[in-house]
Amino acid sequence: ALSIVLTGFSKADLVGTGMLDSYFSVFQKEVDSTSVQGLLSAFESLAISNPESISKEEENRVAALLKQEVFQHITKQLIQLWYLGEWVVDQYSPENYIISSNAYLQGLVWKAIGAHPMGGKQPGFGTWGYAPLTFTSEKSTN
Repeated sequence: ALSIVLTGFSKADLVGTGMLDSYFSVFQKEVDSTSVQGLLSAFESLAISNPESISKEEENRVAALLKQEVFQHITKQLIQLWYLGEWVVDQYSPENYIISSNAYLQGLVWKAIGAHPMGGKQPGFGTWGYAPLTFTSEKSTN
């Protein structure tokens, strides 16, 4: 549920990556157990009724949780783990590492931008004959 809220992807999308166990293992290995338990307990206390469709009030409670200094860095790391398949200690740290080749391929960033990972998951023969996906932004008319 925490990953659903942090990434904005559905449970089916996250489970579909096949990376749940791997990512949770990395998270537990890289973050001290007190912080992991603290984050999970704090998130559970928010009592989010449906993580795939949170209300504005629930969104505000999540935002307040993420602003807490104790959780800022580790939630950022968790989001980067899901999107990039990489454990990011710090932006340019030599301690950053890609979890696995599959983690790179399954990174949510590819789905978010409507692309495929370079060197993997090719779109398939003949796909050049179709127009690329386009995205439109919803602009306010105020």
